[in-house]
Amino acid sequence: MNRSNFLKTMAATVPAATVVPNLSHLAESEAGKVRITDVKCMRVQMDGRGHVLPLVRIDTDAGVYGIGECHHDVTGLGAKDVVENAFKQILVKQDPFDIARLTEQMKFRVSYLGGNGGIGIHAVTGCEVALWDLVGKLLGMPLRKILGGGCYTDKVRAYLTSQPRNMLDPAVCKEWMDYVNQSVQKWTAAKPFRISRRPGGEALNRRLSYSELKNNIRGFTNLREAAGDEFEIIVHCHWEFGFWDAISFARALEPIRPWWIEDPMPIEYVDTWAKLTAASPIPILCGENLYTLHDFLPFIVNQAVHMVEIDISMAGGLLEAKKIADLANAYYMPVATHNVMGPVATIASANCASTIYDFIGHESYDYKSTSRDGHAGWETLIEYDREIIQDGYIQLSDKPGLGLDLNKEVATRNLVKGEKWWG
Repeated sequence: MNRSNFLKTMAATVPAATVVPNLSHLAESEAGKVRITDVKCMRVQMDGRGHVLPLVRIDTDAGVYGIGECHHDVTGLGAKDVVENAFKQILVKQDPFDIARLTEQMKFRVSYLGGNGGIGIHAVTGCEVALWDLVGKLLGMPLRKILGGGCYTDKVRAYLTSQPRNMLDPAVCKEWMDYVNQSVQKWTAAKPFRISRRPGGEALNRRLSYSELKNNIRGFTNLREAAGDEFEIIVHCHWEFGFWDAISFARALEPIRPWWIEDPMPIEYVDTWAKLTAASPIPILCGENLYTLHDFLPFIVNQAVHMVEIDISMAGGLLEAKKIADLANAYYMPVATHNVMGPVATIASANCASTIYDFIGHESYDYKSTSRDGHAGWETLIEYDREIIQDGYIQLSDKPGLGLDLNKEVATRNLVKGEKWWG
């Protein structure tokens, strides 16, 4: 008996209440019967920073759907346009299990829209994640298990992107650390921005003034004293410095033992990155603005950084992210994830991270902060069977796919003007 006939026979004989509740859907897919019927994109805005979340839904004739999230842009209209007017015609009538082929077709399509980067790849990721969520539901399995995470990996270490309102004040640093330690998330690591006091006219140079250097030494020392030795501190840069100033910055902060310094130089690969990494007393990381495997390739093979950071919502999907992580692992290079997205993308990214060897930390925000309409924070956008972050870790569900669904009431209340519920 071949596999297709076996699955169809099992689907007909195994009771629906068994541990394989969706075997009939799998059998139908094996027989080529499950097909994509619709692809939709809906824009939601909840946070005070103005980020718009383009959410994707892929429907099938089996009555099962998958949800994904594209990387944010200013309005979300770019991703919505690509999803509904370019990718829908690729995906409809296709077998949702053909993820690799469909993803390559989507990437080829957007190569005409600016290459493999930017909004086109953001849209690819949203659709690819929705396909994975859909496949997980059809199989009745959590996404992390399908990706190789196994039964034992049910959480991923997180780090908080935030900081005291004034790192130059020791009392404020202590107050902030008290909040961090007492929150339900109980963070064990944080990524504050470097302290900048640049006059506006100097914003376009790559120099680090002596006063800036002193302020950063003072501010990060205050934070280390408030946090203690066990709490990990990441130094958050945004591509500001040239080589010598990046080295000066790293050497000055060595006494506080940062976990890493993130993106201290412009993101384009040049040999100077390898020179910086060889000379720095602190681990150097980059990746926030890199996209696919080929963007990461020179940084990894030339060992131009100590570790890489993958933004899975920008990488072109979970499969592409795993390719990047596997290449990094071949060079014994740890991997972190960059993540400035909503809860759907965060859970998808964490499922992927749980399968990465030598994974060190997943970026996240305080999802319990208040939304723009005064209601609860981003965690209320989804229905999830546990706290998103607890005891310093992102908690992964045992439910099929991503293990989540959208909260219709919250999503509808926070729709971008002109949007309708999966309209």
